[in-house]
Amino acid sequence: MPGMNPLCRVGTPSVPTRENNVGLHFIPPNLRALRSRVGTSFVPTLLFLLSACATTDVPKLADTDVPGNWQGPVESSAAEWPDKTWWDNFKDPELTTLVGQIQENNLDLASNRRNLIAAQLTLKEAGFNLWPTPSVTAGIGSGYTETRFNGLTTSSGPDSPSRIGLSLSYNNILSKPAEYDRAVAEYDSRVAQLSDLALNILGTASSTYFQILLTRDKIEAAKQNVANAEAIGAIAQSRVDSGVAVPIEALQQRIAIQRERSNLSSLTQNDLAARASLALLLGRSVQGFDIKGQTLADIQIPVVRPGLPSDLLIRRPDLVQAEANLRGATSNVDLARLAFLPQISLTGGVNASSTSLLDIVASPTSVFSLSADLVQTLLDNGRRTRNLEQTRLTLENNLASYRKAVLNAFNDIEVQLSNIRLLDEQGQVAFDNLGAAEEAFRIAQARYREGVIDYQSVLNAQNTLFATRNTFLDNKLQRLNAMVGFYQALGGGWQTGAELP
Repeated sequence: MPGMNPLCRVGTPSVPTRENNVGLHFIPPNLRALRSRVGTSFVPTLLFLLSACATTDVPKLADTDVPGNWQGPVESSAAEWPDKTWWDNFKDPELTTLVGQIQENNLDLASNRRNLIAAQLTLKEAGFNLWPTPSVTAGIGSGYTETRFNGLTTSSGPDSPSRIGLSLSYNNILSKPAEYDRAVAEYDSRVAQLSDLALNILGTASSTYFQILLTRDKIEAAKQNVANAEAIGAIAQSRVDSGVAVPIEALQQRIAIQRERSNLSSLTQNDLAARASLALLLGRSVQGFDIKGQTLADIQIPVVRPGLPSDLLIRRPDLVQAEANLRGATSNVDLARLAFLPQISLTGGVNASSTSLLDIVASPTSVFSLSADLVQTLLDNGRRTRNLEQTRLTLENNLASYRKAVLNAFNDIEVQLSNIRLLDEQGQVAFDNLGAAEEAFRIAQARYREGVIDYQSVLNAQNTLFATRNTFLDNKLQRLNAMVGFYQALGGGWQTGAELP
């Protein structure tokens, strides 16, 4: 092939394909003959050049996968990308305190930290594997010898020879770089995975805290609904007692009162369930646990905007994890290709022995040994070819998974940008409707007391007010959760190489 490194043509077999699926492979020319011609100093260089021929480039995303800019509405005056302490932007001191306690006491986050330490130890082990493995031995033995010749016996008493040895072994030399690259990719993937889990835990904690505050707002609204319903019930009963209205009006209102009281009891139970969830995130029991916050009214809704879309690839943990998995799959292809090359191993050692340890130190007499092994598989019934094909298919799958994660992330940002704008607009509408519903109920209550309107009219006004209150409160929670989700979608201030959130 024009332009190909001649070493790649001479020193490695043609890469097997689906059409070239054979089980017998040779590595021409004979490396031993080549060493005799060019000298032993050239062999290591040649072998590493041969291994370089098995290097596979990490697949890249298509240009169309990463947009140049965002189409959704972006607040141009907002800060770009979230801070690492994004929860502070809600301006709630209790939330900030709770998140700090969760970072210290959450059981899953503690497991994340231990798993990260384990991943670091695994990476260190992979780094040591790049170097020869040393071994130092020392020992003391004893022996007794006896020689018999022509009736004479010569014997020697027990001696205690001392031995000291040092050896270095370096196996599978060509595959070491690819194995280390795979280990680095696996470590990066693990860190990104743990960071994503930590970000989800903090997001869940924030949403749970807001849910408790919403529930308490709804409890207060339910109490007000019960009071309003009881006020209408008193009027209805008074009208029935005076003969102005039929008894059905008072009976229907009693049902409405009981419905609101039942709703109040359900909200109290919801508050307990949400507190139990938050307590678990804090690593404690719900018994005796409570928060001081009582309302969502004081929680500020922050704004933030994403930077360049391409920056999301290094800011969002799940994308970093998918890219690391892609690099690991690429290294597996390299290792499968290296299986077609000889396995190179070097072993060297120095050994010394004497009847006295002092003699070894004073007058060292040692034996030096050095050996090199070159092993080439000739027949494997196509196992290496099949393995290479499988790693290539796995690489293609990882590329597809990476592209899917990237496309999903960008689509997620676009949807959330539009959703935040929509919720803001609905929030303003809900606020205006609540004011109108409160005024409509006040007028209906007064006119019903005066006997100007019938019971059904005031009942409709009452139900409209109750529903509008819930809509207004639900919208506030939706807007807060939308910002929590947006912070998570933008990576929560995390970047490649950063610590866990």
